[in-house]
Amino acid sequence: MRRFWRPRKRAGTRLSSMPAPAGSDCRRDESTGRGCPKLGTDMIVQAKIPLHRMILSLSEALDYVHPRTADHQRRVAYIAFNLAREMDVSKQDLLDIFMAASLHDIGLIRGDNRLLATDIEQLEALEWHCQTGYEVLRDSPILARAAEIVRHHHTEWQWPDKRNDSDIPHGAHIVALADFVERAINRATPILGQSKHIIDQVVGQSGSRFCPECAEVFQTIAQPAAFWLDCVSQRVYGVLLKDVEGPDLPATDVSIQQIAEIFGRVVDAMSRWTATHTCGVAASAVALCRALNFAPRGQAYMHTAGWLHDLGKLAIPASILDFEGKYTDREWAVMKTHTYHTFRTLETAGIPQDIVEWAAFHHERLDGKGYPFSHRAEDLTLGARIMGVADMFGAIAEDRPYREAMSKTQVLKTLARSVSSGALDGDIVTVFRRNYDDIDGARRQEVARYSQGQQRLASIAA
Repeated sequence: MRRFWRPRKRAGTRLSSMPAPAGSDCRRDESTGRGCPKLGTDMIVQAKIPLHRMILSLSEALDYVHPRTADHQRRVAYIAFNLAREMDVSKQDLLDIFMAASLHDIGLIRGDNRLLATDIEQLEALEWHCQTGYEVLRDSPILARAAEIVRHHHTEWQWPDKRNDSDIPHGAHIVALADFVERAINRATPILGQSKHIIDQVVGQSGSRFCPECAEVFQTIAQPAAFWLDCVSQRVYGVLLKDVEGPDLPATDVSIQQIAEIFGRVVDAMSRWTATHTCGVAASAVALCRALNFAPRGQAYMHTAGWLHDLGKLAIPASILDFEGKYTDREWAVMKTHTYHTFRTLETAGIPQDIVEWAAFHHERLDGKGYPFSHRAEDLTLGARIMGVADMFGAIAEDRPYREAMSKTQVLKTLARSVSSGALDGDIVTVFRRNYDDIDGARRQEVARYSQGQQRLASIAA
């Protein structure tokens, strides 16, 4: 059978038989499981992640939520970027406008409000999604300026109480115009047959709805047919990737981890039953890494992978995520696609392959009966195996509509059965068992911290 993708083979032997890397002072304590070999995590190359590429790829996940408006974030980013570039803004402002446009609707994905997503226009009219988007993004210093743009991207130019508000960044007016233009496009009609009408709409609302300078510049850049063809093309991702410039950040940089946390929060907001799942899995996985004596770089990679592991759930309908009974075969088939979407999104984001594998392979099994790639033991790296244990722990240690959270005894029995059935790595589960209290304590502490932030967001739309 043809493999659609095959990872590096490096984790086929059992944990207990693996030697410590050369130069390591690692010592194993059999009573606790601590001091296990680093298994090469200290040899992970310090990779760089292009910030603009990561933002652009992750923005695709937001479009999973509204399939009928696929590529909306990217198209708005394309229009806003070209408009801002023509207006000769600074390099930093150009990057901030691009990032804001790529993430401008991140505030729409808010728990039960997602069920209203059949009426995009109605949602767009709700000012709370701008404020929610701002709250989601503002705590990351690298996205703080973009957050201010998102906060005001539905503020019209001539609103009496905001027209002369110096707190509104000029980028917000650029993104507002770009958002309007993209939503004005009729996807069932050839684009070149409607471009003039859209331009006329913008010009007709110059000075009222739109910033006059923005409207004037838009009229100029929108004349060539190529502008519109690029905008609606499936190649718009490549066009932006070629034109946009941004910093390359170390994969362990705190900004990368913060961006991962932002998207983890978005995923968790989609269902009340998994409202703290992502943060719990991330904390458990990192704590398990510490018990296995991962080097700091490996722990940082695991932190990012943990927050992104369920990114693909943005592609799963709310009716399935919130379902309180047993899935039908059809529903289960849809649910199983989420790890595939996680993998395909992350592999285009410029993220190191280790993080991609660790995030996306948490439902693979050592016996090859997992999904989405049916990888066997020799295909699964140590990090992927750790994430599999952390994800299962997170799921069974949380309340679900059909059962209460499992006790410590129940958790350990369930994990042991999964080892016997060929799903999980027995050595990792042994280390987990010996360090259960520390790992569960780390999970509970992170869930408590995280819940405070989620409550702040929930109060906005209340």
